Amino acid sequence: MATIPNIHAIVFDLGGVLIQLGEQLIKNEWHTTESNLNMTGDAWLLSSTAQNFEKGLITPLEFAETIISEMSLNITPTLFIEHFKQWPVGPYPGIFDTLSQLREHFTLGIFSNTNAIHWPRLLNEMTLAGKVDHYFASHLIHVAKPNPEAFTFIANAMGLEPKTILFLDDNRHNIDSARQVGFIAHQVIGFEGTLRCLHRLGIL
Repeated sequence: MATIPNIHAIVFDLGGVLIQLGEQLIKNEWHTTESNLNMTGDAWLLSSTAQNFEKGLITPLEFAETIISEMSLNITPTLFIEHFKQWPVGPYPGIFDTLSQLREHFTLGIFSNTNAIHWPRLLNEMTLAGKVDHYFASHLIHVAKPNPEAFTFIANAMGLEPKTILFLDDNRHNIDSARQVGFIAHQVIGFEGTLRCLHRLGIL
């Protein structure tokens, strides 16, 4: 496999790219007549509460209590946290073989908007630890997508020019921000979409 000119590193999002997520973050039975907020997709990405949690600014309990209050949900914080913990289902089949193949030719990184609840599961239970060269967890670096500053931080931490980094994510806001900083960025949906993109670019 020949190294593609100008691409020295590939950085992957996790949820919806390498890791499959559960379908329902907020269960229907938790809603009350006062519930008025849908916390999925862009609403989750742009939620100030989710952003504060995924930047490591509030505790899991504060996060759960605030989400429950904002959405008027009929669920206890403890049960909400337990359900939220299980939202990442597991790695898509075949990702580790692909990462190993890519790592022979490229520096690899992961950049995920994540948190103190999910990150240990992702690294240990889902065995992502040691599979790439650089790990960027939003709650540890205290900056989250889609803030362009997050991508500047990553490029500096990797010691690479943004134009030499390929970034793959399932959210358009994140892709737009990465491109603002100069990354080569493509939106992908699921691991099959990730593979199609890598083949289309001639990387696989």
